[in-house]
Amino acid sequence: MLTKFLTGYKKHALLSGYVEIGETLEDTIKREVSEEVGLSVHNIRYYSSQPRAFTHSLLMGFTAELDKDLAINLETDELSKAQWFERDNIPHDDKTLSLTWNMIEAFRNHEF
Repeated sequence: MLTKFLTGYKKHALLSGYVEIGETLEDTIKREVSEEVGLSVHNIRYYSSQPRAFTHSLLMGFTAELDKDLAINLETDELSKAQWFERDNIPHDDKTLSLTWNMIEAFRNHEF
C-alpha cells in the first residue's frame, strides 16, 4: 500500500508514525496501520533502518501481512490517499536516498 500525505511531501510514501512512550515497535506498527487506514496486521518483520541526522531520529522499516482483506478506511487528518498497487503497477516516483524508496523498490523487485 502506498499513501500520499495531505500536505508537504508530494511523493508516494509508506505508512508511518512515531513510537509512543512504553510502546513496542510491533505495537506501534499495529496502532499506526489501524489509525491511518483502519486495517490490522500480523507477522511484522524488520526490514532496515536509516538515521535522520537533522531530526536526530531513526527511521525503521518493517513489513507485515494483513489480518483480513478489508477496505481501506482512510484517516484524513494526515493522508490524502492510500491505495493498493499490484507489484508491476507501482508508481515510479523520482529516486531518492530514502528507506521508503528502498523498500518500495525491493517490493517491486520481488525481494520480499
